[in-house]
Formats: sequence, C-alpha cells, structure tokens
Amino acid sequence: MRCRPLSFAITMALFIILMALRPAAANNMPVGEITETKGPVQITKDDGREIRAEKGTPLFPGDQIATGKGAFVWFSFQHGDQFRLDEEAQASIDELSGSELEDHMPVLQLALGYLWSKIQKLRGELHRTVVHTPTAVLGVRGTEFDTVVSMDATSAITVDDGTVEVETEDEKTLVGKGKMTEVEIDKRPTTPTPAIPKEKRDWKEWRKKKVKRLLKNLPQKVPKYRGRFETRVDRFSQFMARIRNTSAQIDATIAQIRQAGIQRDRQKALQSFGRLKAQTQGFKKMVGRFRKALNRVRVMGRFSKRLEKFASKIKERYSAQEFSVIESNLMAVSEKRAQLKTHTRETVFTIKKTFRKLRKFREEARARRARRTRQ
Repeated sequence: MRCRPLSFAITMALFIILMALRPAAANNMPVGEITETKGPVQITKDDGREIRAEKGTPLFPGDQIATGKGAFVWFSFQHGDQFRLDEEAQASIDELSGSELEDHMPVLQLALGYLWSKIQKLRGELHRTVVHTPTAVLGVRGTEFDTVVSMDATSAITVDDGTVEVETEDEKTLVGKGKMTEVEIDKRPTTPTPAIPKEKRDWKEWRKKKVKRLLKNLPQKVPKYRGRFETRVDRFSQFMARIRNTSAQIDATIAQIRQAGIQRDRQKALQSFGRLKAQTQGFKKMVGRFRKALNRVRVMGRFSKRLEKFASKIKERYSAQEFSVIESNLMAVSEKRAQLKTHTRETVFTIKKTFRKLRKFREEARARRARRTRQ
C-alpha cells in the first residue's frame, strides 16, 4: 500500500500538534458547591431557571447567586477556594469557567455586596484572576481578603493575608497584607492604606454612605456612566467580531487538512497543520482576553440594571428635568446592554463550538494512530 507512509506521516503530525493543543474537560461539569446557607439564597441558572440554594447544591459556570436581607451563603470551588457572600449581595460564576482555556479556573463576578475569599496557592502560579467587580479585576496568590461593591459601583478591597493585584484599565496596584484600597468608576485605585481591623469593619455602614452619595450625584453620574459603558461595549463588540472571524479561519484550516489527506498531498497537509497550530494558540489567547473583558462589561451591565430599579424607587427626590436625564440615559444603556447580550451569546457559542471541533479533530487523530499501530 504505497499511500500508507504518507497517511502515517500526516496522522502523526496531526496527533503531535493537536496533543500539544489539547483542551481541558468540557464545562458541563460543576466547578463547586454550596457548603452552608442562612436565609433566602437564590441561584439563577444559565437558562433563567431559579432554584433555592441548599447545602450540597452544585455550582456550574454561568450560575448567578443572590442573597436576601439577613441571608448569607458559603460556597467552595473544587480545587479548594472558599467564599462567603453576605446579605443583599449578587455574584456569578464566569460561564467559561472550567472550559477549554488553559487558564480554566473559575472566576467570580461580584456585582454588589460583601464577599470574603480564601484562595488556595497553586504551584507555579503568579497572580491568578479570581474576582471581577464593576471597577476592577482582582488577581491573587494564596490570599485571604474582603471585597465589597457598593450601590454606586465603588469597590473596596482589604487584604488579610498574601497580596491582591488590583487591575483597572489604567494601571495595576499591589495590595499587601494589612492594607486596603478603593476603586471608583473611571478612577485609579487609591494608594493602599492600613486596613481597619477585622473586628471593627462595618461594611454595612460603608455601603450606606455610598448610597447617600449616589442619591446626591445620580443626575451627574448617569450620563458619564452611559458614555463609559457604550464605549466599552462598542470596543468589545469589535473584539468579538475578530474572535468569530478567527474561529471561521480555524474551520477552514481543518477542512483544508482533511482535503489534503484525501488528495494525499503531504506538503499541503503539513503546511495546514502548522497554520492550525498558530491559529489555535492565537485563538486561546484571544479567548483569555475575551473572558476578562466579558466579565468587566457584564458586571457593569448588572450594575446598570440595579441603577434602573434604584432610580425608579427614588425619582420623587429629583426634579422632572433631573429625572428625565437619568431615565433617558439609563434607557440608552439598557438598549446597549441588549446588544451586548446578543453578541456575547453568539461569541460564547462560537468559542465552545470551536473547541469542540478541535477536540473532535484530536480524537480522530488518536483513532487514526491507533488503527495504524494495530496494522
């Protein structure tokens, strides 16, 4: 059989390259579980279903956790990270957690309230992204810390052990043990200062003060927030289009490899293998950036939903002209949020589909190799 050496060479090249690019397990497995609850704690699933959180309830990518008045929930991730979400708080698990990304550790999006975190130190890691807030990305390494998000989207981070890297669009700040910082919308993190001792921290009072300030400044803040949100969504939409385009290129390359195999064109097949490797590595990097950017805009979107409810409850505090400014800007944000949701759904579907195709392609290579070995 003269074609066997060519087929074997193609199969081996395919196997070696795709093994180097092999994805992790699919993300339909739980990434953690509820370990303790008190009071009303609700989990909203990716498909919109709502369930009551109880001890032992598994947590999946895309789950949203919300606590009512007087409630709290403890939960953990499978590799040992522990969290406590206190009353009247909202957090969610990044829907690409546990996916085919190399950095597939779960990531939390804290939209409102208090979150205590104790993060396990993993061998060889530097700062691992763990929490996103409306104003910051928090990377940690073996750390215990508090994160609080107020009604006006200000984030406070207090470190009790280890270090937290607080990243905004403008800069990164390291917050060490015994230090704290705050990050407001459109501002850099404040210079880390000595943290208030645990027993004296009153995050409820801190949140109340932020609400009072928001009431005073809402007519001025909302237009600025709208501009920031629209700019970020437009930029993110362009990036998502690049991801979908790269996915299409990967599809085309896989088709070229298969066609080269049918035509017994070794040179074309090997060239396509090299191109697939470069495309897949670039795609993984893009998806990593997409994950971070998605978490940012999604937390901001959830913040805007809260602003809508908040504004409707306190509209009597403002003049008709002031409330008209608030309402029209929030309506524009809502429209942009709907656009973001549509494009995000398409892109997440594309990402998962692409990794499934690569996984299937790798399995085909394994099967071919096994057949050649038996022969």
